[in-house]
Amino acid sequence: MKAILLDWDGVLCDSRALYYDLYFEACRRWNKKMPISTVDEFLEWYNPRWEENYYEMGFSPQEFAEVQVWSDEYLDYASAPLFPGVVENLRRWSELAPIAIVSTTASSLIRQRLRQEPGLEGLFRHFTGGEDGSSAKREKVGRTLGILGATQGVMVGDTPLDVDAGKFNGLKTVGVTYGWVSQARVRQTGPDFLVDRPEDLYQAVLDSLQ
Repeated sequence: MKAILLDWDGVLCDSRALYYDLYFEACRRWNKKMPISTVDEFLEWYNPRWEENYYEMGFSPQEFAEVQVWSDEYLDYASAPLFPGVVENLRRWSELAPIAIVSTTASSLIRQRLRQEPGLEGLFRHFTGGEDGSSAKREKVGRTLGILGATQGVMVGDTPLDVDAGKFNGLKTVGVTYGWVSQARVRQTGPDFLVDRPEDLYQAVLDSLQ
């Protein structure tokens, strides 16, 4: 059976500004220095192994644990829009194959945002989120496939980590360049399909399932 695995931030949800603000606010509260100052710099600086971002900024393991608890309370996904076409795409994809979220964001936050769109949450067979506090996408993708009972399909993501996780688990990969990292960084990972606009994502996923 084939499955459609989707990253959340930067693929379905336009949340980059939300986290850009989160990093700066965390630095302010814990008296750290943010190493970048613009969104363009963020695209080059952001490490999808996001734990390492905090350690680079000088957070101790104890402070990092505190940030994890604080950030789940601080983040307001109600203000983060879904990318164009997401609602219709998910409905159409769900008729083709089981769909699941594989993200490092807490699944409770993802579910809260999806509930703002009637019937959207119920389209997903499973949510693998960041409850474990880890960015290990290879393991998350493998675990999700096992839960779905699938051995083939596609992983859609906006970071090198997503593409790597999909390839590692034998999936086709769709890399999107409208998300959290620069276009060059996504292209360098060599995804099977590359999408520069949200409007083109539906067809890329469809082609990857052929």
